[in-house]
Amino acid sequence: MVKSELIFFSILVCLLLFSFTAFPQKTDRVLLDNNDWITGEIKKLDYAKLSLKTDAAGTIQIKWDRIYQVKSDKYFEIGLGEGIKYFGSLDISESDDKYKVLVVTEEGETEVDMNQIVEITPIKNRFWARIDGNLSMGFSYTKGSDVRQWNGSFNLYYRHSKSLTSIMSSSIFTEQPERDPTSKQDFGLSYQRFMKKNFGYTNFTSFQQNSELGIALRSSVGIGFNKNWLKSNLQRFLTTIGLIVNREKGIEGSESQTNWEGIVRLEYRIFRYKDPEIDITSYFEFYPSFTVKDRYRTDLNINFKYELFKDFFLGLTFYHNLDTKPPESAISTSDWGITNSIGYTF
Repeated sequence: MVKSELIFFSILVCLLLFSFTAFPQKTDRVLLDNNDWITGEIKKLDYAKLSLKTDAAGTIQIKWDRIYQVKSDKYFEIGLGEGIKYFGSLDISESDDKYKVLVVTEEGETEVDMNQIVEITPIKNRFWARIDGNLSMGFSYTKGSDVRQWNGSFNLYYRHSKSLTSIMSSSIFTEQPERDPTSKQDFGLSYQRFMKKNFGYTNFTSFQQNSELGIALRSSVGIGFNKNWLKSNLQRFLTTIGLIVNREKGIEGSESQTNWEGIVRLEYRIFRYKDPEIDITSYFEFYPSFTVKDRYRTDLNINFKYELFKDFFLGLTFYHNLDTKPPESAISTSDWGITNSIGYTF
């Protein structure tokens, strides 16, 4: 009898210990610019928004420029715009300037201007809390030309303290009289590893189909090295240079061809989290061919998002694809378009 009671007591103690471990206490404190304190659990800071999990309102998003001070005894990775990183807790600064935070590390205490902080990542964060993404869908129809177009996209991001894994997918289908339907589909998977001073490297793979450019399937793998030249709470500018090998098959049953290409990518993002929230992301990619003489490809994409209400946005995208020597089944050497959509961010 005593033995069974001891076993029951041991199980109860383990469950209690697990509950305290599995459900972190919400003891982090945030002081807003109206001098109100909010208590919760800091999930992350990224793109000028602090995610704070509260008991009363669930997880809320607070604009970073609306926060005076932050206090937490938990262990974080704190990233500054110029590439400097600290590992430690956050405390209230004794400075008269409210937009200061005290970063407490094993080496000591450092007072940091909050405008310089662009990322805060809990080291022991749970898997699902590190996932962000968005999805969108759109449809357009013109009576005069009887043109119908459907489009959709899906983006998923998994953010670790030293890496970013991304899954991206987009599709466009067009129907019009006296012409075969056209389609453009892209799928990509990338893994970006962060290094010191905003340097990093990226491994990526992609699959593309474009009937306008005569591509039935283009499968690519590559590696690149990148540098984040501008990283603030308002904008980002990233450059990548690397090498790609792809396997390309034309629409009309031609044999697959292996190509070696270089890649130069420029990515610029500007965002504003004051009402209404606006996010503009653009990138330009240049692919010089090492296999086919005088061939090069370019991809340009500009994506504009305007928040309609919480987590829902109106999107407008312009894209342009160029291939100086596409497969023989290509209708044209270039493809471009403008799409609109309604999307949701999670």
